[in-house]
Amino acid sequence: MPKSRSSRPANRPSRRHEILQAAVELLAVQPPDEIAVSDIAAHCGMTPAAFYYHFSSKDEILDEIVEDFSAQWSDVVGTALGKVKHREDLAECVDEVLAWVEENERPARVYFVTSIGATSACEAVRRRTRNDLGRRAARALRETAPQQDRIRLAIAGLGLITLLEIVSRSRLELDASYRTLGPVRFRATAAQLAESLVH
Repeated sequence: MPKSRSSRPANRPSRRHEILQAAVELLAVQPPDEIAVSDIAAHCGMTPAAFYYHFSSKDEILDEIVEDFSAQWSDVVGTALGKVKHREDLAECVDEVLAWVEENERPARVYFVTSIGATSACEAVRRRTRNDLGRRAARALRETAPQQDRIRLAIAGLGLITLLEIVSRSRLELDASYRTLGPVRFRATAAQLAESLVH
């Protein structure tokens, strides 16, 4: 007599999330071309064959990490933009976004630093996200400067998103501008630049 479905052993749980976490940890400190599938597999205590059961390639996992972070980045920036009613609110917007980037440092480093130029899919996601957020920023800036024409606001919106990307990357890389200014002055300078986009 065949076993009923309920008495069959359950399939092993997927280790997909575990692989993604391991890949984020490695990709946060090294560019993709310096990491092999075997490195990711070893980092989470599995064989490359187990990795390939879940992902077809290193590029696939990188694309998924970038896509996932992009969705989170869009939500966070969109929420921060939703609070902008006056020009002075832009400082709080920048501060909120930078605080979130710091809290999510590893995946943010993958998105803003190590995955740049890695795959065409990653670049397409970044471009789509930037353009979408640029449009949302233009709508938010319309609240602060209703007298400005739409073209200027569209340029300012894209400028604001580009600024958020640049300051996030500067913070994550601890580049010369961040080290010279220090955390407090760096945020204040970023806020001033954001406010300068709207006259």
